[in-house]
Amino acid sequence: MSNFAYMSGTGNDFLIGKHDGPVSAIQIIALVSDAEIEVDGVIFVEPIDNSKVKMHYFNNDGSNAELCVNGVRCVAKYSIDNGFVKSNDFIVKAPVSDIRVLVQDNNVEIQAPIPTFEEESILFDNYEGIKAEVGNPHFMVEVDDVENTNLFSLNNSIQKLKLFKDGYNLEIYEIVDNKYIKARVLERGVGETDACGSGALCLFNYLYKTKKIGNNSYVLYPGGDLNLKFQEDNLYLSGDVIYL
Repeated sequence: MSNFAYMSGTGNDFLIGKHDGPVSAIQIIALVSDAEIEVDGVIFVEPIDNSKVKMHYFNNDGSNAELCVNGVRCVAKYSIDNGFVKSNDFIVKAPVSDIRVLVQDNNVEIQAPIPTFEEESILFDNYEGIKAEVGNPHFMVEVDDVENTNLFSLNNSIQKLKLFKDGYNLEIYEIVDNKYIKARVLERGVGETDACGSGALCLFNYLYKTKKIGNNSYVLYPGGDLNLKFQEDNLYLSGDVIYL
């Protein structure tokens, strides 16, 4: 593990370095504990060839994650800045799929996997939830006021439903208008984070396909905004990536 940097993809903060070999959960926990800032995960980047890199992503508790979209975007910029690839348009091999990325200065766009969702909603405690999947599981709940909803109390109610065997990411959202969605997220293995790229994909895909918002919309997280759009049946997500 070398060339460590702290990076943020729309409020998701990561410790990221070059992959030199296998790491254990204990090593990940130690890295998180010793980090200079609070991070949402640890990422190692493995160069493959001039047009591909492989992403190794770990939650703070040392567990693997199937997909971290904002992590992919940080990997993309890190790979460009460290000379791992020759072009700004290349492939990041993530656990869930190969993801095409386009890096333009601090803005990183990905051609994202398209999530699935269950059409039948789940009713509980005067709320309505939707199960979604994009390599990792999500549960989306519309609320009246995103900022003032008790995310942890709501999550306790959902856990009692026993809907997911291996945990889930909880997104609460509020539709502002046809173009903007406010959201907060509780990520499994991490806790509340300032943004979630895979959560944004699930929210946008569901709300757009059920005609609740328009195309080329934004998910507004506490950590920043993500732009999402369908173009020629492909789903794209973009936002800023910075060093901390």
